[in-house]
Amino acid sequence: MKAFSLAILIPVLAIPGAAEEASWLLPGNLVGKDGAVQRIWLVSATPASIRYRASQNLPEVSEHRISETTAVCLDEPPELAAAMNLYHSRKYAEARTQFIEMRQRFKPLVDLKNNPSTLAAFYETECLRKSGDLDGLAAALVGFSKGPLTRETELRQLELDEIWEAVRVKNWERVETLAKEREKTRLPGDQRAQVAYCQGFALEALKRPEEALFSYDTALTADAGASEEIARQAALRILAIHYADEQVMEAIRLRGTKDEDKTSAGSTKLAEAAAVARLFQLSFGAGAPLPAEFVEFLKEIWEH
Repeated sequence: MKAFSLAILIPVLAIPGAAEEASWLLPGNLVGKDGAVQRIWLVSATPASIRYRASQNLPEVSEHRISETTAVCLDEPPELAAAMNLYHSRKYAEARTQFIEMRQRFKPLVDLKNNPSTLAAFYETECLRKSGDLDGLAAALVGFSKGPLTRETELRQLELDEIWEAVRVKNWERVETLAKEREKTRLPGDQRAQVAYCQGFALEALKRPEEALFSYDTALTADAGASEEIARQAALRILAIHYADEQVMEAIRLRGTKDEDKTSAGSTKLAEAAAVARLFQLSFGAGAPLPAEFVEFLKEIWEH
């Protein structure tokens, strides 16, 4: 069973009477100094003590001093597991709806470390980012408090959201600067892919397509399917850059003719585009059809 460790507790409820109404919010285990474990339903908490019910169905509220407690471990809410299943299934609209409900439902526990309300708010922002709603992401981050979060991956993602905000407002120089700073740090593959993709997007906007291609290639390699959205968008941008390249278009025009060898640079780029188009069909597209204008690239594979 997953649990949230609350060895250090912060004030939760300040509204009189609200604690009793919220007593069913999150069950867990109270571990005493003697090692005894007691099942509880948390009502509220302060730095000095916790208030809880010994049974979900009993009205009596008990108080226990933190100094007399080894730990309070709260169960993972079933709502969180259900929402996370939708999230990992890439059903972001449905997952976000559930995360919003959780954020409100568990709001009385918002000051606890890794509490379900803050976790739900974080994954709400991730649903928006992954679905490409950068305006929604910006709005969701207004007033968002990362204080209760302790996990490195989540905290680092909130830092990376600064790059996405620069993308949203089309501040391409800032995107490039932030991306270069992040290149110097160690990142897991999916976050490395985000940085590379945003950098590629900025370089493309700054009319530096060759450099953008390198960044998009990095995004594809770093992602390795971890975040399907990044890989798909990076692949589409690579194809779009090649499609706009005059050398590639010339190679297509001369393909199969006696003058084909006169377009060696374009032919190389065309082969690269064909490979990405094929990979889009096989994996990156996740079943989505290859845009019609890029089908031309596949003829490079069919004819060779």
